[in-house]
Amino acid sequence: MVIKLKTTIAVSRKTRAELHRLKIEIGVKNFDELINMLIKEFKKVRFLEASVLFKKRLSETSLTLEDILNES
Repeated sequence: MVIKLKTTIAVSRKTRAELHRLKIEIGVKNFDELINMLIKEFKKVRFLEASVLFKKRLSETSLTLEDILNES
């Protein structure tokens, strides 16, 4: 049996209205589902940004991705 505890967060009326609009637009059931989806998307963006930075820095060296993979 899993007990889900609820909590409250304070946001401005403007932010709540935007969250509500997104909830309807995306078609999720509740704010918890929406916020979890937004967190996942944020993490994807951060990962992609790190990947681009890694590739850029890698191109500045004489190493290739294969070199790094073969070192392990």
